[in-house]
Amino acid sequence: MSKRVLFVSKPVAPPWHDGSKNFVRDIATHLVRAQAIVMSTADAPSLGARVEIEPVYRGSGSYAPALAANARVASRLMFGEPNDIWHFVFAPNRASSTVASVAIHTRRMRGWHGKVVQTIASAPKECDPDFLFGDVVVAMSEHTRKRYLAAGADPALFRVIPPCAPPPARASKERQAAFRQEHDLGDSPVVVFPGDYEVSSGAETLARATKAIALKNPNVKIVFACRPKTARSAKAKARIEAILSTENVAEYTRHVGELDGLATLLSLASVVAFPVDDLYGKVDLPLVLLEALALGVPLVLASGGPLEEIAAARFVDPRDAEALAREVTALLDSSGELPEHGGALYLDRFRPGIVAAAYDDLYDSW
Repeated sequence: MSKRVLFVSKPVAPPWHDGSKNFVRDIATHLVRAQAIVMSTADAPSLGARVEIEPVYRGSGSYAPALAANARVASRLMFGEPNDIWHFVFAPNRASSTVASVAIHTRRMRGWHGKVVQTIASAPKECDPDFLFGDVVVAMSEHTRKRYLAAGADPALFRVIPPCAPPPARASKERQAAFRQEHDLGDSPVVVFPGDYEVSSGAETLARATKAIALKNPNVKIVFACRPKTARSAKAKARIEAILSTENVAEYTRHVGELDGLATLLSLASVVAFPVDDLYGKVDLPLVLLEALALGVPLVLASGGPLEEIAAARFVDPRDAEALAREVTALLDSSGELPEHGGALYLDRFRPGIVAAAYDDLYDSW
């Protein structure tokens, strides 16, 4: 008989712009042995015959669910169907971890013998072992596991299972042409930054590398596809635009904001540049990078963090604009070879079926 796994996460419903809930959707829909139950909204679309939807939430748009929504989740855990396994997917923090721990303890006091998986959806700034409560804790990268161990966490708790992303459909030539026209890209080679302006130094590093990239590739267009994540976004964007203006390279750049999916932009990209040194609030290996891998788009990433586990990329030190310009230029000139083909790495490690199978195995271990 299939084990019934309740995923405890943000609402698993559109819009699909949050890495942690996309991760739950993709795992739940690719499990073969376990039966997934996901927390969502009353009007959420079906995720297929093997995924049950519980309407725990009233809305789905917020990155951080409101206090009332969290209270509904706590009530579900305390009084709803116990299920065989609870699988929590969020960034550990004092409030959420306390609620989870109380719910687990209470249900076990009432005779529940289920198990608990805790996937660290995004690594917090401080890896506090006190916020870990799972029978098994899953880190999405070896880098995050090592951070927790350095902070004193029990190594026996941990497993590493990477994130996953479905392969995006490559946009048609017609759709690519329309996108180019809409954003005034001409027929230029396109370098994409799919990050944000305000959290890391990534956008600034690329802005400072733009002049050197454009000197070698005068037709290039560098596209900042940045979602405004915080109230600081507008001010941070203005700072990036000021750097580009001061260096007289604004003409080589485009700011397209948040797009309804990045498949078209990735389909026409020559390079994805993501020299991001702070992944706070993001999945350890951001899903857009896995989508780029699936499409075979070359990546230039920041070294020294979890991004190094995408072995098919080139790496530069964070904030090193000169090194970033060299690597991007080399790829635009096709003068270098990637250490490993990105598409092959994607198929081996980051497909939803591969990652879901690892979770099926974990659930079956009990």
